[in-house]
Formats: sequence, C-alpha cells, structure tokens
Amino acid sequence: MSDVRKENNLVRQKRGNVERRFLFGQPVLPAKPAAHGPKRVFILGAYPSALHVRWFGPDRDCLIQAVAVDNEPEPFWTGADERERIESWLGRVSFRDDWGRVEPCGKLNGPSGHWVQKRVLDALGVRRDDAWITDCLDTYYESTAAAQRLDSGAIAHLVKLLCIPARCHEPHPSEADIVRLAKANHRRRLLTELDTARPERVVTLGNAALRVFADLVDSSDASIGKLAVDGYGDPVTATLGGRKLEWLPLAHPAAPQVYRDAHNAWLVAVRP
Repeated sequence: MSDVRKENNLVRQKRGNVERRFLFGQPVLPAKPAAHGPKRVFILGAYPSALHVRWFGPDRDCLIQAVAVDNEPEPFWTGADERERIESWLGRVSFRDDWGRVEPCGKLNGPSGHWVQKRVLDALGVRRDDAWITDCLDTYYESTAAAQRLDSGAIAHLVKLLCIPARCHEPHPSEADIVRLAKANHRRRLLTELDTARPERVVTLGNAALRVFADLVDSSDASIGKLAVDGYGDPVTATLGGRKLEWLPLAHPAAPQVYRDAHNAWLVAVRP
C-alpha cells in the first residue's frame, strides 16, 4: 500500500474526532427538508447526495468528472440551480487559480432527484411543494468508487502539493449501517418530521428506508421485511401516532435492475 493510501486510511480511522469536510474545505452539514407544515406525501430515502463539480487540474486536463464539494441543498435535489450554486461555492471556498478550474457536471447533479420527481411524484400526481422529502440519515457519505478515485496517487499528490483542503468523509454505509444509525441517532428527528408533515401517504425508497419506517410505525396491516417483486408497490395501511396512513414501499433510484423493472411495471399500473 502506498504512503498516501496509508495516510488516508489513518485519517479515516481518526475521523470520529475530526470534522467531516468536502474536498476544498466545506463542512459536511445535516441536510434539511425544504418543507414546512402538513404535506400530502412523505418520502423517505437513505442519505443525502452532494453538490458535485467537474474538476480540471492546473494543466487543464479533466481530473474527475464529478467530485462532491458541498452539501446538497435539499434531499433529492434535482440540480436545477446547479450553476448558481457552484458560483456561490467558488466564492465561499476562495477557489484559487492554481487549483485549476471547475464547471457544472450536468446530469451528474440531481439524478436521484429527477427520478423521484418523474417516477414517484408525477406518477402519484403530487407536486414537489406538497411533499416532505427527507432521508434516514441526514449527511453525505462517500461512495467507495469516489474514495478510490480521490485516493489515487496522482490526485492525492496534487491535493497535497497545491495545499487544497483535504476531504474527510464517512464511507458509504451498508443497508444494515443505515438502519442501525437511523434507529440510534435519527429516530426522534424522523418522528418529529412525520408529526409535522402529517402525511396521508408515506413512500419509502429502498430496503433501508423500509426497515427504518417499519420500526417507527405503531402497527401495519402487513409485515414487510424487504421489497418484493411480487406485489411491488402494493399499499400498506399503517398507524403512526394514532393516525392511519397509506405506506408505499418502493425501490430506491439506485436499486438493482430487478426492482427497477418492477417499478416500471408499477408506473404503468398507477399512471392514468
């Protein structure tokens, strides 16, 4: 293992005592739903994504097609105001000329948000401003692929050489990790959000969200441990805080193909 990889692994081992930060210096902060008051639908995902940029190094070669540099404006952001947010970010991190340049990365910002808009909200006939959208965990976690790219010798060396503020992230959690952390640290927050939203319908996206919500409800008319292809999208009646609501267990945008196929079939069934 290279010295750079060893150093990065040591940082990860110590990160419990280190402030989590994005590359170029922005702190990792909890995402807050862009919602207030009662909503028709409550959508629960796993954890937030981030604002990404395409990064070109000082030699003008593209180093990374999409690197996370700041907090996602809201859960399942669609990337609609990407350029404005990047311009604001450049000023906040005092981006230097010798760090190269960045530009928008287009469809690599907000793909999950677009998926939720087109393949959940539109399908249910619900406007985004009438939905409370949140996640089991409320901060960004770095994917294994992103960590491998940024830990590569050339990029890690460049970050150190140019004195670019280094990143410090928690790694991509497993389904079990998401459920465990949500139950331990986010139960009160999620119950408060649900009580404020008072939705008629709750949509969980993926098995982690399904398991977390199943732990929050008082009771339901079906025992669901995981998504199934047979009966995919069938509504469940649940009771939460003494109120009955409809629960739709659906797939996450990044679900395996078998669930995406089941979701496509569900779309055909629910759309007029």
